[in-house]
Amino acid sequence: METVFPGGVRSQHSASLEGFPEGVRSQHSASLEESKKKLNQQLKTKYLRLTKQVRPIPFIKDTRSIDKVFTEVGMNYKPVGEDEPWQRMNSHHEIPMGTIGQSRINIIEGDAGYGKSMLSLRLVHDWCTRDQVDQCSQLSNIDILIHLNLRQLGGVASIYEAIVKCLLPLDSSIKESDVKQLLQNEDIRTLLLFDAYDEYPDKDKEDNFVSHILQEKLLQHVKVLLTTRSSCIPEGCDGLTGRIKLTGFDGRAREDYVRKVVTKGDEEATQKILTQFNTNATLADICQAPLLFVIYAHSAHKAEINIDFRSVTEFFRCMVKCFHHHIRNKAQTKPTAEEQAQFQKFEDNHDTLDRLAYEALCAENQQLTWDRDICARKLGKEFYKRHTDIGILVEEEVINSNILSQPDPYKTEVRLFHKLACEWYAAHYFVKRLRSSPSSLPENLVDLMDPSELQHVYRFACGLDTIAARQVLDLLKQKRDCNSLAVLCALEQTDEAGDVLDTVRDLVSRDVIIGEEDSRLLQRTTIELVQRACQDEIPVSRLQLKMCFKRFDVTSSCIVLRSDFRLANLKTLQVLHIQAKYTDGEITRDELLGLLQTCEGLTELRIDSRSFLLPLSIPPETIPPSLKRRNINILYVRWRGLVYRLSFEHGQWEIHDQPADYPLVVNIHQGHSQLEQEWCLHQELMMAAEAGVTISTLRLIGSFNTVADNSQSIILTSGLTIPVLLTLQKLMIEDSNINQEMFIRILSYVKECPQMTTLRFEVSQLPDVVDPEQIPSQLKQRGLEVLYDRENGLVYRLSFDHGQWEIHDQRAYSSLDVVIDQSDSQLEQEWCLQELKMAAEADVRIRGLALSGSFNTVADNGQSIILTSGRTIPVLQTLQVLEIQDTNINQEMFIRLLSYVKECPQMTRLHFWKSQMPDVVDPEQIPSQLKQRGLKVLYDRGNGLVYRLSFDHGQWEIHDQHADQSFYVEIDQGQSQLEQEWCLQELKMAAEAGVTICALLLGVSFNTVADNGQSIILTSGLTIPGLPTLQELYIEETNINQEMFIKILSYVKECPQMTWLHFWDSQMPDVVDPEQIPSQLEQRGLKVHSWKHGYLDFETGRWKLSDRVAKISSRIVVKGLYQRILSTNFGGSEETRQAQEVPPEVDG
Repeated sequence: METVFPGGVRSQHSASLEGFPEGVRSQHSASLEESKKKLNQQLKTKYLRLTKQVRPIPFIKDTRSIDKVFTEVGMNYKPVGEDEPWQRMNSHHEIPMGTIGQSRINIIEGDAGYGKSMLSLRLVHDWCTRDQVDQCSQLSNIDILIHLNLRQLGGVASIYEAIVKCLLPLDSSIKESDVKQLLQNEDIRTLLLFDAYDEYPDKDKEDNFVSHILQEKLLQHVKVLLTTRSSCIPEGCDGLTGRIKLTGFDGRAREDYVRKVVTKGDEEATQKILTQFNTNATLADICQAPLLFVIYAHSAHKAEINIDFRSVTEFFRCMVKCFHHHIRNKAQTKPTAEEQAQFQKFEDNHDTLDRLAYEALCAENQQLTWDRDICARKLGKEFYKRHTDIGILVEEEVINSNILSQPDPYKTEVRLFHKLACEWYAAHYFVKRLRSSPSSLPENLVDLMDPSELQHVYRFACGLDTIAARQVLDLLKQKRDCNSLAVLCALEQTDEAGDVLDTVRDLVSRDVIIGEEDSRLLQRTTIELVQRACQDEIPVSRLQLKMCFKRFDVTSSCIVLRSDFRLANLKTLQVLHIQAKYTDGEITRDELLGLLQTCEGLTELRIDSRSFLLPLSIPPETIPPSLKRRNINILYVRWRGLVYRLSFEHGQWEIHDQPADYPLVVNIHQGHSQLEQEWCLHQELMMAAEAGVTISTLRLIGSFNTVADNSQSIILTSGLTIPVLLTLQKLMIEDSNINQEMFIRILSYVKECPQMTTLRFEVSQLPDVVDPEQIPSQLKQRGLEVLYDRENGLVYRLSFDHGQWEIHDQRAYSSLDVVIDQSDSQLEQEWCLQELKMAAEADVRIRGLALSGSFNTVADNGQSIILTSGRTIPVLQTLQVLEIQDTNINQEMFIRLLSYVKECPQMTRLHFWKSQMPDVVDPEQIPSQLKQRGLKVLYDRGNGLVYRLSFDHGQWEIHDQHADQSFYVEIDQGQSQLEQEWCLQELKMAAEAGVTICALLLGVSFNTVADNGQSIILTSGLTIPGLPTLQELYIEETNINQEMFIKILSYVKECPQMTWLHFWDSQMPDVVDPEQIPSQLEQRGLKVHSWKHGYLDFETGRWKLSDRVAKISSRIVVKGLYQRILSTNFGGSEETRQAQEVPPEVDG
């Protein structure tokens, strides 16, 4: 895996210089390993039972495995950082698990019914079965996964207690102290998966273990995944965590679910459900929530239902009715009239349940579960039984916090099958209170029932009762940021009552917002609201399109959103505000004029965008006179810069305003379009300079080319020129190669910019010395700072007195890292040596020095390293880590290196990567000071394991195994004797330490098998003993006769973990005597395969040539395909192997 060292130089290292994990799993204490193994066994037993008890909807009594019902939902990921855009994810396998470069904590958020808990169960299932199937999920690197449903953990003070009480069997010998020891061990990769944070009873208490973990007061190294509603993000986590937002089912996901789960492949039934579904656009938007679609799909499959839904209330009312009718129709005998009446009574009269649900949601700490016996007594036994039979009420075992010390601290509680159902029943009681005695409602009702968290209570209430709807809308006015919910509530009223227009008028008198993250239902509803207002001549005060504007369609005169919804006939819209921060695009002159003409009542158009471009100018003669008479205010905000106003008089942009909080910063990137660069140049830089507006910073990112001969302008790579800017304060030039002459010309340009105080270069190639005589004297007098940031930890400043660079600043968060590559230019190597010396002299910590193919030797006196370029690196007093890559080191050179290291007093690690090293070092020649210092000498051969040199006996020992890489060994005929000995040594070490050897590849190096079948003899004469941890063996380009084949199988028999034997481009016997094949191999499930012959059938001793293998055998197969085996992680499943595509270049 490549790592980019600071400074932009790439190192082929598989880990950064900042430090490797200390210790290895094989060196852990036996008791710790045994505890981990036992814990995982008990966790998997619990999890597999849990993941096999999934019921998609309440009335389905038979449970199913999560992998049989789970369907991928839409997901977007937002990395840590306010300005990071949301990125689409294609699969739950892409969910980050806190690996390098990712946030340690990731939050999975989504609205009610969007599949958060189902996704949690799928992740748990994937972890449990990771050894059985091929997966690309990061879960394969997780040692321990802890899955806790937070809804069940009210009153539990410790995570260790929660694990023991909730996840382990009653007779488990694992204690809380054992769990604590495992979770606190940083070498054990642990993931905490917290589900349903929004239903966690203790979330509002300051002192709870979940908050401690999220705030890094506890288990700071452990990875965390937490699911919650979007309205209930834990405090303090907004900018510190990765965010995954579930966006629901699209058309493909709905089709996949129906075919896989509902109709089980019955195409006619599938098309019937989908065709009926697709005739109602509102229904499609409602069922963006997976739970609602699942309920609909199963209900529609069981019976004919009316799909003319116009609101969520109508939909949910119909689905609850389907639940009741389904259980009634399943009765074995036809119910009597009395029983029918009883059934109808239970369906229609649920006042007590309504009140229970309302009080549960209104409680200061929501309590969404009830004691079974108390609930049954309140509801009545028959009502309770009826609703548990249907599945609307669900019983579950939870911890009883009052008897935690007891051996069996559990009790049975009951809850509604989903929080959405709880909101449905609570809404009925809410309506009753609103109608009967609204004055009795508490003044802080909107605080007790937070609309952002319980939006469906308000929406259902509006759909259930028109009078209550008016009062709900009045309540929402008291709460900020409830406009979107008010819109949804208004559209729940499906009748044509006379006061609907009053509701519409009230809603559009305030800001109306359509956001990119809004559900399709919310977007559609808001559009309907705006267009209803325009149709009835009601003024729409202000419409804000937040990150969702796509384009204006001139042909149809309508605005097109990114969701492909359209807004047309906006004749009463007064102010339109378009925010398109992350959208690259352009509004042409015709589109802009068409938009203005379509919105007949528009008085202001404001467009905020960093990269959405408007025309540089509009010829006045092309502007219709009617637009000029309206005097529309057209504003354009160029992201944290100036606000421009379009003048209809001359068709030019003028500076309208400059935000006080945002200084003008202009970036011109080499990748910008011509129009974007022209905007930066003509409309921002030149207009600001002419108006006397201060230009805080101008950044030229790869776009700088040269300076004109007269030094009056900078010429960009696009050919555009930047004149002298009188108000420019800071110029930054990035990714450019600047020689001595060009550097002086830049200084001459800077001299003409009187307000400039800083000239800064980043990731650029600069001269290491500048002639001070050529530096304009005015710059010295002005106090200009010329800075150079090489992005490796230090910032340098040019001394005008002697033309040398000096250390100006060291970043507080970083140390100096330097990489010297063999391919670096002479100037780059000189710069690296210069900064090493400056850092050492200034006592700046040099965190790492990597020599990538550039190491040659060490001076005889051990006082310097000599590079392949002939340059020398003296002893560095502050160097901590030295890494040498791609170099052959013999015994003598190794000892000389240790002598150099001895002179670097702060060095703690010497690391070799993909280099040729002696397999044994004379311990007598190792300087004793290094042993006392605790220096680590590590060797990473790039095949999965890292070795550490033992100073006591001069032998290499296994130090660590890379979490993201399987261990394999390749022995090729062309390798040196030393390299082959190294390969044998690491095979033996891995086998002895119990490290899995993923694959052993013998590239034309196989000779024979010893007569006793206990070892392989190579062409070099070296032997490979039986390897108890070897999984796959590949033999290349060898002629194998019947006798030799049987001997190879005898060797394989001695490797108990081997499941795959493959012969690559080898001549094999056409038939093998099945009597001679060891019976243990077939019982073990061993696969024997040849690219030329196919798979070996153990019963007949013949090869089965599949169609895929037949195609391959008819081609000239080159060794390039052999490398493909390596890149596919050495085979995998049989289906994966058969599906491998042969690259076009190997086709004969």
